[in-house]
Amino acid sequence: MFNFRQGDVMVIDLNPTKGVETQKKRPCVVVSNNHYNRHLNTVIVAPISSSEKYTEEYYSQSPFFIQIPDNDIVHGTILLQHLRSIDPKARTKSVVLYQLPKEIIEKMKAVVHHFF
Repeated sequence: MFNFRQGDVMVIDLNPTKGVETQKKRPCVVVSNNHYNRHLNTVIVAPISSSEKYTEEYYSQSPFFIQIPDNDIVHGTILLQHLRSIDPKARTKSVVLYQLPKEIIEKMKAVVHHFF
């Protein structure tokens, strides 16, 4: 059984998609809290993009695009506008690659709080 924690990063197959939804296999971060993750068969994730465009001023000034601090495992920008609920049993076979630093998790939670 999968037991993901908020802030875990793993590779998720986001296909199939429609329209402008983020697609393909890519790193995603678990946004849903640990209670949700323990008791339900889905997790809420946000994709991570390595595209350089998200380092431009337009994106870097928006709270919806959070840069992941430099590390040797995963790099890029968390795309919080593309939240989605997934079944981890169907979408990933990977183990957790990285755990986001607490300050990034807190920043992510503060932004997501404004969605709901």
